[in-house]
This record gives sequence, structure tokens and C-alpha cells, in this order.
Amino acid sequence: IAIALLLVLPSCKKDSIEPNLPTMTLKPDNVMGKTAQHVDVTLTIYAPYGIKSLEISKTINLVSSGGVTMGTPVSTGNNTFTFVYTYTYQHDEVNKLVGINFRLTDDKGTAVEKDLTVNTEASGAQKIYTNHWKLTSKLWETRNPIEENLQDCEKDDAYTFNADSTMSINYGATGCLFDGFNIYDKWTLSEDETTFTWVYHSVFDPTKITVETFQVKSLTTDKLVMEVALDLSAFGLSKNELFLLTFETR
Repeated sequence: IAIALLLVLPSCKKDSIEPNLPTMTLKPDNVMGKTAQHVDVTLTIYAPYGIKSLEISKTINLVSSGGVTMGTPVSTGNNTFTFVYTYTYQHDEVNKLVGINFRLTDDKGTAVEKDLTVNTEASGAQKIYTNHWKLTSKLWETRNPIEENLQDCEKDDAYTFNADSTMSINYGATGCLFDGFNIYDKWTLSEDETTFTWVYHSVFDPTKITVETFQVKSLTTDKLVMEVALDLSAFGLSKNELFLLTFETR
């Protein structure tokens, strides 16, 4: 028994955990967001022997991307440190497996790692600017009964909304009477994706600028439904005529 104890005790001492090894926690370690949004994650570090380096690397679908960058943790006393990492969700990472690896090495050469999993969804704006659109319905809601107001000359119109917020309309072969009287300059979608706006000016007077604001009712990768209130008092109607517009991808 005595001989057995002598053999076991050194083995237990050898296998005991070194209390001064570095440790690292990451919160959160799994994030989800829409393109162009930002997220902050926090590394909390315990490193009794100090920090030699904090390497940050990225993989997309398990393939290395972008090389290695260095982080600079901030000391919070008692051998503890924090590092806040800000990530912007990328439009070309939608529905891809994205991982961010944090590798900390202390001054004795001991390393510890943590991984952040990033899930990116297409933002409403990305859904809009990655497609070409046509107007398929224009319901006049304040009419009694509600009526379809989409004209035949509008059915071949093609709407292009660019990523830089510029926009254009191709009126096709069968133009309406007033097509081309306005030049469309810009479109925007609110951050909460509930309000769509486009801006245009008169081709005859560039200083005459009009801003139309739409309430987004639904937005998918192939359909955009919005409501707008138009002032038609100049035509003997009300200042608040409601139209429900449906755009579909071409």
C-alpha cells in the first residue's frame, strides 16, 4: 500500500492544473444580425504572466479570410484584462458560416483560444438593391370601393435601386403621359425597415424637389409592399389619398 501511494502521489501532483494558466471568456459567443449592422462582443481575460499577443483571425465556410490582426486588451487590475471587439455584418456573408478566432498568448508562451460564430441575414436594404423591380399593383385604398389604379403604360416600368442610394426608372416601350418629367435622385430605407423614402426633382426646375415617404407593409427577397399618402387636392381630391403599391422582382 505504501509503495502504491508513493507512486500515485507524484502522478497526481504532475497532473494538477497550473493555477496561473491564462483563461478567457467571450460574451456573447454567437451573434446574429443584418448586413451593415454592428455588434460588440467582450473578451474577459485572466493572465497572471501578462499578455504577449492577442491574434484575431476569420474564416468563411471554414476557409481562412483576411489574415491575422492584433488586438490590444485593456488592463482592469489583478491580472485581468478586457477587449471589446466590434464586428460589422457583411453583405457577402449572408447565409455563410463565419467564425472569428481569438488566440491569446501570455509572456510564457501559453496560449488559449475562443471562437465567435457570426450569422448574417440580408438587411431590407440589401434585399432591395440586389434586385430589379417592377410595379405590379397600385391599389387606391381611399376609393369606395377600393380599385386597382395601375395603368397599362406602367406595367413595363423597371425600377433600379442601387447600393449607393441612387435610383432610376426605365419607363419601357409604352410610356405614360408624364413619364420623364421627374428625375429620381435617391432612395433610403429607415434602420427599422418600416419607412421607405425616395426623392425626385422636376426636369424643368431642378430646385423643385419632392420627397415621398412610404410605409413598408412587407419586404421579402421577391416582393415589396408599401403604402403612400398623396396630395391630390389639385385634381379636386383630398390631400391624403392612400395607395398601396406592390413591387415584385423582375
